[in-house]
Amino acid sequence: MRKWVCALLAVLVLCLSGCAEAHTKKTLFAMDTIMELQVWGAESEEAVQQLSQMITETENTWSSQKADSLVARLNRRETVDHPLLQQLVTLYARTNGAFDPLLGGAMEAWGFRSKAYTVPTQEQLKAGLQAQLWDLGGAVKGYTGTLAVQCLEELDVDRAILNLGGNIQTYGQKPDGAPWTIAIQNPDGGEYLGMLSVVGTKAVVTSGDYQRYFEKDGVRYHHILNPETGMPAQTGLHAVTVICEDGLTADVLSTALFVMGLEEAKTLWRYSMDFEAVFVTDTGKIYATAGAALSGCEYEVIQR
Repeated sequence: MRKWVCALLAVLVLCLSGCAEAHTKKTLFAMDTIMELQVWGAESEEAVQQLSQMITETENTWSSQKADSLVARLNRRETVDHPLLQQLVTLYARTNGAFDPLLGGAMEAWGFRSKAYTVPTQEQLKAGLQAQLWDLGGAVKGYTGTLAVQCLEELDVDRAILNLGGNIQTYGQKPDGAPWTIAIQNPDGGEYLGMLSVVGTKAVVTSGDYQRYFEKDGVRYHHILNPETGMPAQTGLHAVTVICEDGLTADVLSTALFVMGLEEAKTLWRYSMDFEAVFVTDTGKIYATAGAALSGCEYEVIQR
């Protein structure tokens, strides 16, 4: 009797092990940052392989540093037809130019492309703006999130969470039905600022003046440029986080809202129905739109 019970327990353990949800995790370096992919489901290993390949291909296609990329072709004034370009034109109009993909010359003038940082003269900045060179640094990781969701939808995948260098992309529901919990980085360092709860497939993207910058003579110069002046945007904001179903839209809006400043950003949100946002001012005050499920910090709610 005891042998029979032990044998039955062994079979049950094997069955439970075999029924456990497959989970594949991978860390890679791409787009000048560290990315982490986590996927659950029967085809999780295949999904991670396809995602890794897609990320590499997307980087090669849109990198401003590769001579054969579409961005390089655009900057040689060659004709390029791609759906992403039309989406960017639409987002440029939606943000009234606060997001501008033609700031490549100004980014070069500051050294943000080459990492040979310098404070340009007004003449250099003017020339950089007039060059109208393409630079999709404020869109490519978000676009990668959009492509990742499309890839996961084609496979037998239950759920995933992707850290695309600070751009977080969730897919599907957690096993217990609870929301995904995503920490918002504290712009001033230290512990996280607060926690966001998101349900299902969402992109969570942050733009801030603390992410890419250099200091010269005690002054910090960050990479989010005002399209009108070519100077780092000074709008009283320290960081902006956007929550949206589409990764590209989230990425672009996080930059645009930072450039707009709080009041203009509130207006855009009130006329929109496809995103929520969290704002951190340069004085440390936090604002969150009414639909942003933020916890772990004190903040003022922005109402419609």
